[in-house]
Amino acid sequence: MRKECLVLIPLLAAASMLTASILAVRIFMGQPSQDRLARQEHVDITTLRPPLPPPSFLACPPDYCAAAGNSVPIFAMPWLRLHEVWAQMIARQPRIVRIAEELDGRRLVYIQHSSLFRFPDIITVEFVPLGPDRSSLALYSRSRYGHYDFRQNRRRIETWLARLSDFAAAPVAHPGAR
Repeated sequence: MRKECLVLIPLLAAASMLTASILAVRIFMGQPSQDRLARQEHVDITTLRPPLPPPSFLACPPDYCAAAGNSVPIFAMPWLRLHEVWAQMIARQPRIVRIAEELDGRRLVYIQHSSLFRFPDIITVEFVPLGPDRSSLALYSRSRYGHYDFRQNRRRIETWLARLSDFAAAPVAHPGAR
């Protein structure tokens, strides 16, 4: 019985230290100060130049970004309508805070926290008018901390674009309609 205690005590101590460390990181990352941009974190997507810092992911409509990014669809709607559809889609995303609106609403900046540790990722969205009934958007997602994100920034943007396309294709519900 005594040998079992000698093994069990260090294991319990290590598990307690690990739990306390995870809790401390989670508390720190969840503080309101993590939901603010530092001066160097403000981004104009059109001025980004390669190579983009890891971990980040960029998606742009054709000829919009100087840095090569993945392609974004063109939507058959004015940018203000795309902005409304975006707002409906983004409202359903977990752990996200809008922290800035610039260029008369054409640029939005969000912070989304990871579920376990609450690490903040910064997402900049720029709505791109392409004519009276056509628009697109550019998205740049990047991690504030670390140098590897397990492709989370890429997954986020690809998932959001798929959901946005679904929302854009859905019929518009009008008040009083059945």
